[in-house]
Amino acid sequence: MKQLNIIPNPNKIDYLGGSVKMENIDSESFSARLTDKLPEEGYVLEVTENGVEATAGGERGAFYASQTLKQLKQLDICPCVRIEDAPAFEYRAFMLDCARHMTTVENIKKLIDAAALVKMNTMHWHLTDGQGWRVEIDSHPELITVGSRRRSSDFGQYHFAEEYSGYFTKDEIREVVAYADDNYIEVIPEFDMPGHTLSVLAAYPELSCKGKPLEVGTKQGIFDDILCAGNDDSLKLVFDVLSEMIELFPGRYFHIGGDEAPKDEWKTCESCQRKMKELGLTDEEDLQAHFTAEIANFLKTLGKTAICWNDALKSSLIPADVVCQYWDEEGEDPAYCTKDAAFAKRKWIYSFTGAFYFDYPAEMTPLRQTYQFRPKLRAGVQIPEENLLGIECALWSEQFSTRQELLDRAFPRMFAVAERGWATEGDLAEFKDRCDRLIDSLATEGIPIPSTEEMDPSGEQQKKTLIEKWKPMARQAKDAGMEHIVPFLVKWISAKMESQLSPEDLAELQRELEEA
Repeated sequence: MKQLNIIPNPNKIDYLGGSVKMENIDSESFSARLTDKLPEEGYVLEVTENGVEATAGGERGAFYASQTLKQLKQLDICPCVRIEDAPAFEYRAFMLDCARHMTTVENIKKLIDAAALVKMNTMHWHLTDGQGWRVEIDSHPELITVGSRRRSSDFGQYHFAEEYSGYFTKDEIREVVAYADDNYIEVIPEFDMPGHTLSVLAAYPELSCKGKPLEVGTKQGIFDDILCAGNDDSLKLVFDVLSEMIELFPGRYFHIGGDEAPKDEWKTCESCQRKMKELGLTDEEDLQAHFTAEIANFLKTLGKTAICWNDALKSSLIPADVVCQYWDEEGEDPAYCTKDAAFAKRKWIYSFTGAFYFDYPAEMTPLRQTYQFRPKLRAGVQIPEENLLGIECALWSEQFSTRQELLDRAFPRMFAVAERGWATEGDLAEFKDRCDRLIDSLATEGIPIPSTEEMDPSGEQQKKTLIEKWKPMARQAKDAGMEHIVPFLVKWISAKMESQLSPEDLAELQRELEEA
């Protein structure tokens, strides 16, 4: 039986006997007949000596049938076949961070092309963070004149003394959104708040708790200065910005961040404490929940559903219709997710760092770990499985800035996410074979990406590379008088690598870092 080189692997394949030369198949005039007997994203595709026939549950299903046919065209000779197919999850996404390092509209289109080919249907666009504001806003121009510029960059391997600046114009955003829509991909924008807002506070320092002059973040990490929740002008700016951004993004969802929001400033801020007293709030987590709820309800009036990261949900005050994007498996108290009935009703998206964060190199998150991982929550976090919308991989850009670095981090691991979002089971070796054939095909279209072997190093290779990469960082920490970071670094690496390296390898890794 000849293998069909399709990613994601179809749910059901029936071989009909015989074969057909694919050069004789007219894929350009291909169209699918719509039926209400299939799910909206489902399709049935038949390739025979007489040509191609397809039915689909909707326009998306018809598009996915065409993408399957496009991959089949890679074969010189294809067995006559009937494919019946539909996705396991309704949400199959990748996140692109353009706040730390931007990329061009053309590069984003290439990403969309590759994502659409493997039937992903969502692009989460992280456009704001402490290190830069990247979307044109007319009502608050300082977000561009000040917030889009940082004086230098000190992110992991990147140490640049020169200024970094840039943003997407509204026309450029419309171009990306329209291109994605043509490929049946919904673009979800993110305005991360109240934390990760140093670029906003650099432009409007009066919205911080202390009102002191600030600058756009130049380093990787979390900053103490966040939007003042006790200042009504903070919400006014947020509402103004959201109103403008929504005009650019016609999709169902809007991401409002909420992660990694230190609250020390709120604890000593007279305005925040006064707001808590006025509202009868118990603590600063309730204050963030109130802030988040105000934004979510505002979005609802504009026809949008809010998404936030799971560490924004440490209070029971957030509406049940806010979608939870679950990423943090390291929290001290994951049980907060079960404190209220609302959480059990909440829809959620799975983005576990150890499998779906592709800023981590292959030595940290090898292809096999992404492919073999199954969405699950920590013990104590109880959300019904039927509430899982789907999965999302993340391309955080602190560790890459060029087009090729972006491609090297994204692929082929993103293909593994696409397959896990479409089909819950699969064989790794067989997937890698299909994947390498697709990689060869994409290279001819100007999308050069690493092979599966490059992105799936052995345990010994992982250990060796990790030691080489992390020892200099450990030394730098010690030289800077921050040797207390090293035990944390060891613990963090060990947690991420526990399922991939033997106890002996982990012990050796720990010794090497501690000796550094």
